[in-house]
Amino acid sequence: MSTSTDQLAQRLCWIYPDRGTVRQRAAEADAIWTTYTKIAADCGLRMSIHKSEALAAEMPDEGEPRVFLDGERITPEDTILVTSLWSLPHQVNEVCNQLFAYSIVEQAGFYLPIHPRMSYITTDKLATMLYLKDSPVRRVPTVRIGTGRDAISRHYEPALANLEYPLLVKPAYWGMGIGVCLVRNEHELRGVIGLAGGADTALVVQPYLGEGVEDWRVYVIDGVPHTVLRRIPQGASLTANLVNGGRLEYPPVPDELKGALEYIARQLDMPYFAADFLWDGKQFWLSEVEPDGACGYAPTEEVAAIQRPVIEDRFRAYIAAHARWIAERNGGGAA
Repeated sequence: MSTSTDQLAQRLCWIYPDRGTVRQRAAEADAIWTTYTKIAADCGLRMSIHKSEALAAEMPDEGEPRVFLDGERITPEDTILVTSLWSLPHQVNEVCNQLFAYSIVEQAGFYLPIHPRMSYITTDKLATMLYLKDSPVRRVPTVRIGTGRDAISRHYEPALANLEYPLLVKPAYWGMGIGVCLVRNEHELRGVIGLAGGADTALVVQPYLGEGVEDWRVYVIDGVPHTVLRRIPQGASLTANLVNGGRLEYPPVPDELKGALEYIARQLDMPYFAADFLWDGKQFWLSEVEPDGACGYAPTEEVAAIQRPVIEDRFRAYIAAHARWIAERNGGGAA
């Protein structure tokens, strides 16, 4: 274990919904959590994963609040909490618990490398576009519409007036390429809206940029582009995810993205995030930002070796930011 003897942070606690199937949990452990835990240990951190309802907190009449995770007390001095909002379809039931848990630990004085407000904004695809309205790289034009029982009234049609078919439709706050659909006319769009309405899931509608659109993810640490992941889709696939047959490469940072990355880093003010851009063969488009952008699912040992520095440097950035935050809170200035 490589760590300084005066390092304040001793624990790294991930708040993550325990809603997956046995198969999902095993895959996540193998592809992400086992690696994260080992690298965290190398950074001097004891890492653990907790669902949001595992949090309990006390505000006494006098003195400081006390916070517990799975019955074990944690303090702002010794614990870094990763509080990204998770809202995949099987996690929706835990969104409310996450929102309030994150607000509680924030008010209890914990350092949160993913600020709750930024997590809420970046989880929703349109909110992200609105927040990053001055991006030097063009944002994908986006319309967000509600679904549900009133969707049959077509109340959303005025908002779509400036878009032309074909269109790409996806859930507004899911991820991992889940639920992405291509619609060629209003009849197909209504069908997708009807299905989404069954789950009360809002949708975003965007222009279809064409076949073969690549997804370029840039991992940014301490405001500086660290590593670029280029994902290339297979054939007519609507997403470039590896699970859908996509290929990956690790190229240098394109010059066209540097200004946008500097801008996003200023706007988010986080020690770590991943920014996703789409390449349509002619230009880049800003797609989304993930404050907890995973670095895992390595298909080869070579890829795992590339991913490791991203994870380790992320954790070390968290440790340094936590130390500065504690020093500033205690009136001692930056550490």
